[in-house]
Amino acid sequence: DRGWHIYGNPKGPGPGLPTILEVTSLPEGVRADPARFLPAEKLIELDFGPDEWVWAYKKKTSIYVRLSTPGNLSSGSHQVQLLFRTLVCREGLCMPYKTDLAATLTIVGSPEAAGAIPLQVRKNIGLTHVAKSKATLAPSFSASTPLQSIKELPIQPGEIPELNPRPVLPSLEVGGMVKAALFALLAGFILNFMPCVLPVVSLKVLGFVQQAQESGRRVAFMGLSFAAGIFSVFLVLAALASFAGYGWGELFQKQSFLIAMIGLVFAMSLSLFGVFQLPIPHFATSRTEASAQRHGYLESFYKGTLATFLATPCSGPLLGGALAWTLRQPPIQIFTVFSCLGLGMAAPYVVMSLFPNTLKWLPRPGNWLIHFERLMGFALLATVIYLLAVLPGHMTVGVILFCFFLAIGFYIWGKMTTLSDSTRRRIIVRLAAVIIMVVGGWVSLDIVPSVARNVEFVSEKSQQWEPYADAKLLEAARENRWVVVDFTADWCPNCLLVEKTVLQNRTVVETFREHDALLLKADLTTENPPAKRLLQNMGSRSIPFLALFPPGEHFWQPYFLRDLYRVKDVLRVFEGSTDSKSS
Repeated sequence: DRGWHIYGNPKGPGPGLPTILEVTSLPEGVRADPARFLPAEKLIELDFGPDEWVWAYKKKTSIYVRLSTPGNLSSGSHQVQLLFRTLVCREGLCMPYKTDLAATLTIVGSPEAAGAIPLQVRKNIGLTHVAKSKATLAPSFSASTPLQSIKELPIQPGEIPELNPRPVLPSLEVGGMVKAALFALLAGFILNFMPCVLPVVSLKVLGFVQQAQESGRRVAFMGLSFAAGIFSVFLVLAALASFAGYGWGELFQKQSFLIAMIGLVFAMSLSLFGVFQLPIPHFATSRTEASAQRHGYLESFYKGTLATFLATPCSGPLLGGALAWTLRQPPIQIFTVFSCLGLGMAAPYVVMSLFPNTLKWLPRPGNWLIHFERLMGFALLATVIYLLAVLPGHMTVGVILFCFFLAIGFYIWGKMTTLSDSTRRRIIVRLAAVIIMVVGGWVSLDIVPSVARNVEFVSEKSQQWEPYADAKLLEAARENRWVVVDFTADWCPNCLLVEKTVLQNRTVVETFREHDALLLKADLTTENPPAKRLLQNMGSRSIPFLALFPPGEHFWQPYFLRDLYRVKDVLRVFEGSTDSKSS
């Protein structure tokens, strides 16, 4: 079938599995050489680098096995058993295929056997001559699992076939570079208003208030430093997506990254409460102009990176459609679209930096700045609490204890030494602070979780939703049932929002019940390979994402909704009003 291929043998250095033909049973006295394959064509499947290529067959090919027979082989029919295994692939989607082959070899008189070998076999396999003989093997094959088309590829237990998803809202889907770039620009701008980012963005706006009375050149460089921090993170995310296969927000599946973010945000909140001064000083400090210039640009860059990392759990409007198309493209297009995301997110700050007159609408600096700074400290603490809720139960106590040691260490750093102290005293005090934080972190993050892991944490589970498993989806397909799969994660606030406002809506719940829908939760809070495979099979790499599998012959053509969908969007699927609009 067009677009599909199997791998050669040898396969080459890239991903995949070589095609194998094994002889499993032979008549007595007959010997078989290893299977010989015709030359395959070079194929670059995934643009990971110059070595990621494979040998593959896109069209019909033949595999040859040389049999050596004894002179006393009796006339008549003889059975040869073979095992054929291959991997059938297209654009990163692969399905294994295996079948037993039975070859019937009949000994017949054939004085004209020579010359029957095709040219490509004589050239590439090395078989150049067949002696004239009174006995010739005439094979005829039969397969235990014959395959005429990819569509007939049998589903192995626990495997999901290729899906043909149908969007409920086709206008939000992306099919080309221009639309992807435009959606990315708008989505990046919208990220500034996501709850994950607002505390840090508010700090930057407050920085503009502080800088409004300063020179236009300094304001411009501060804003561009913030934008550079945003761009740097999006370039890192593009590299992870291009070369490591990361989807949007997947960094938050890594406990080490999550703990690092908790520590950074908690430290920043302590700084806003005046416990200590960050090595990169924050905007409310009364430093000299020379010191502010020296450190201010790094401060803005740091805030830009932090704001962007905090934005990654969010998937605002338009972002899902842009990412679903982009993350299946070559690296150059991935980097282009992610750059557009960065440009969209950085645009307001670049505009305010390059056009200082736009700062006139901001209020004048005053004592209210200090109170606002403290309020933002509480907002960052709320972010810490939210991130703590994402951690596995056995890690929570340890990370809270880690934050406790951070608070002690930063208090010692900021309050137990001053500039009037001797250099020796400042070094000793701050070294003690670092030791407390390091040792406390080791105790908190290594010893405490290992003890708590043995304690059973019990949480209230939904009585409706079951954890996703491929077997459950396949069983529902056989039972001719509706299936709803909710792709979600605790680190995704928009996922929690649509669950509360849409999936727990009374009308939606009753609709699910009326249609006897099987409700499966594909939880991506931590790494979940089956759920990730299904999400990619649906053509998506971001969440929130809702897949709705209708019963009957169109089960493997599910509807889907992404990002911030509504109650009426879900109901449209069950009311049968999407067919004409999504076909």
